[in-house]
Parts: sequence; structure tokens; C-alpha cells
Amino acid sequence: MPALLVRDLSEEGKRALAIRAAEHGRSQQAEAKVILEETLLPASDNFITMIRKNAQEVGGIDLELPTRHAPRTTGTLL
Repeated sequence: MPALLVRDLSEEGKRALAIRAAEHGRSQQAEAKVILEETLLPASDNFITMIRKNAQEVGGIDLELPTRHAPRTTGTLL
């Protein structure tokens, strides 16, 4: 597994990493790994984005909307 050494990190940066790691219940190393991966790796599409992308690939999806009717009237109790 590759390793990465970060030199000359400012005290402020180190402190911010320590605070963020503590907030997430992780070690500083684990937190730094999460930050790097979330920043550098492409985000996986959420479900809606995936559906839209797939629909565009096949020319879109046109749904026929049902006819709307006037609301029903209700009787009165008194």
C-alpha cells in the first residue's frame, strides 16, 4: 500500500486536522486519507443523477401525464 509523507504542514493545518479527526472519531491519518480521497477521486453519482444520465443516453423519457379532474365535493355533516 502506498504511503505519503507531508512535510512542513503549518501548525494551524495540523491543529485543524486534529480537530476534524476528533469530530469524526478518526485518527489524523485516517482523516487525512478521507480528505484526500473525497477531494481527488470522482464522486459516485447519486441515484437521481444516475437515472437522468441513463435517460439522456437513450434520448430521454417522455411520460404521458394523466388528465386532471376537478376535486370531488364532500358532503356536510351539519
